[in-house]
Amino acid sequence: MSDFTPTRRQILGGALALGAAATVLTPDQGSASTALMPLRAVHRFTLGSMTVTVIDDARFTFPAAMFATNQPPDSIATFLARYHLPTETVSANMQITLVETADRKVLLDTGMGDVTFPGNTPDNGRLTAGLAAFGVSPDEITDVVISHGHPDHIGGCSLDGRPCFPNATYHVPAEELEFWTQTPGSEESFLNTMIAIGRAKLGPLQGLIRTYGDGEILAPGITALAAPGHTIGHHVFHLKSGDASLLHLMDAALHHLVGPEEPDWALAVEMHPDTAAATRRRLFQQAADAGTLVAGYHFPFPGLGRIVEMGKAWRFVPLQTA
Repeated sequence: MSDFTPTRRQILGGALALGAAATVLTPDQGSASTALMPLRAVHRFTLGSMTVTVIDDARFTFPAAMFATNQPPDSIATFLARYHLPTETVSANMQITLVETADRKVLLDTGMGDVTFPGNTPDNGRLTAGLAAFGVSPDEITDVVISHGHPDHIGGCSLDGRPCFPNATYHVPAEELEFWTQTPGSEESFLNTMIAIGRAKLGPLQGLIRTYGDGEILAPGITALAAPGHTIGHHVFHLKSGDASLLHLMDAALHHLVGPEEPDWALAVEMHPDTAAATRRRLFQQAADAGTLVAGYHFPFPGLGRIVEMGKAWRFVPLQTA
């Protein structure tokens, strides 16, 4: 696994920057209804012998300044205006991927569940409805693969103290499990809120968790690749079946335009911005060189496309899915 050990100051710095942007996460009080929101959109396709389903789980809005914390204040507004996008806020999708491979039904992350971003109307927790659209029940999920421990990726792991997928093995990076299940401090802070949610969501999975690391095959055709910087043990996933392949970028890039075109711009949520930038550059170059299909967890639905090289940066080209 790639060497990456951020200092506590680096971790707190990224966390407090997000807190300053007024986006501290809290569980939604109407958790039962939020976790059962109706289906909005799904996209289903084959990748070799795999069947891949992308489920639209949530949409949310963040302050635009979060996407360029190491740049002059007007940089992100100028960038967004170039594409005729709002300059004060950035809206993002969130999609969960179900991979059916061999006799396994594998979820890549679990979305928001009953966690809602402050300032946003609850618009999350559509995973159950997305699975039901194809006749898949929570009991049939064999594996849940967690890329990292942020609430928008583990929110659907458990609900009301019970695993949402009781027959699944939950694969969690070892560093992420240790960090997000520690006892939070007593003071009110963004970091302690995040840790508390991590403990609440991962705690009920005792006995179901298996830790993993860089290069491990988690299910037939699904390989985990260390992609640190966003968090301590953030991973992306390479799907391969025959000659077909897909690189799921998870949160290596949160925005489909900013990430590829300005890979060195720091995000407020990144624990180690310099490492995150290096990870982005490495993954984008690999994807561009190979011409492989890529997926982005927060890219516009269904988040599929290719990365093409553009001088010293890259561009995300959405796949035509209609």
